[in-house]
Amino acid sequence: MKSQERHQLKQNEFAHTAARVAGAIQENRQRVGLIAIVVVAIIAIGGGYWYWQRRTNNLAGGEFGIGMAISRAQITPPSSLPSAVQATGTFASEAARHEAALKQFEKAATDYPSTAAGIAARYHAGLEQLALGKFADAEKSFQQVIDRGAGIYPPSARLALAETLAQQGKYDDAIKRLTDLAGDRDGALPVDGILMQLARTSAKAGKRQDAKAAYKRVVDEFPDSFYANDARQQLTVLN
Repeated sequence: MKSQERHQLKQNEFAHTAARVAGAIQENRQRVGLIAIVVVAIIAIGGGYWYWQRRTNNLAGGEFGIGMAISRAQITPPSSLPSAVQATGTFASEAARHEAALKQFEKAATDYPSTAAGIAARYHAGLEQLALGKFADAEKSFQQVIDRGAGIYPPSARLALAETLAQQGKYDDAIKRLTDLAGDRDGALPVDGILMQLARTSAKAGKRQDAKAAYKRVVDEFPDSFYANDARQQLTVLN
């Protein structure tokens, strides 16, 4: 079935539902009075809102999906032939791909800011900005996700924000944020992974003892962790 036909079908279904509700209101006006009318009206409003919300979420998901496809597109350096053109769906460089993905993610996040897909798009826009070195923009994007999001995205944005600060040399602020994240044992992110990031950031900041302490926590508290061997090796280097 074509998308236009599916859309028309949905509109017809909604129109029929609205007609049934209107009929119910007329039938019940004398028999059950104002309370029944209000109840039926609420059902009508709820049905309309559900239809609108589902349609909005579908559109938002589609826009976000386009952004994800762009972010994973193939990098194909341009041919040296004078008549050569860039192959459809490919990019000449990583920077060009980051810029295109950023544009699409920002569109999805701006058009559908309150949807789950819109919040996800804002987070991925921040990742693209970080990759492009647009640190101030990345900080704003991640903070918006922290303030508005739910589920996995706010803690992920907190971690990404710490990395954004570290890449600018704002180590103290980054370390504080990572320390807070590592202290949340019931959080959505794995503590051992956060500790590794904390250790690396501390090492970059020249805080060897703090780095050793973070690596040691990984070894002691998460001996079976994916990161445990790396943490042991780093401890040997720092000792």
